[in-house]
Amino acid sequence: MQKTAENEQQLSTLIYISLENNIPQACIYGDKNQIIQVFINIMKNSIEAMPDGGTIHLRVWKENQTIHITISDTGIGISKERLQKIGEPFFTLKEKGMGLGLTTSTKIVQEHKGTIDIESEVGKGTTVHLTFPAYEKR
Repeated sequence: MQKTAENEQQLSTLIYISLENNIPQACIYGDKNQIIQVFINIMKNSIEAMPDGGTIHLRVWKENQTIHITISDTGIGISKERLQKIGEPFFTLKEKGMGLGLTTSTKIVQEHKGTIDIESEVGKGTTVHLTFPAYEKR
């Protein structure tokens, strides 16, 4: 019965997603499945940080030969002390979870010659900024 109540609560949460894409085609060279996993991990964290609903904003742009992607949410935010530990193996802010999602994501991004930076403010939300070298199709 408790599981049903939890599922009903999850279904009643409304998350808005907005997308701002300023380039016609953003190509990143690498393992598609790994890159997808990075987005799944970050989006999952954003959704879980907004138990009462909220907004996720995705922005993509190209600057010189770099693809920039930001994923911002209006979630609960993360304190500066805890933010410093984000990405450490087995560090988690959740009751359930192993603390490996962002660790894995960071490793994947770095293997693709990219960067990942996280900014957050308690009560306002979190922004994850990813960069990858742009891949030019020939």
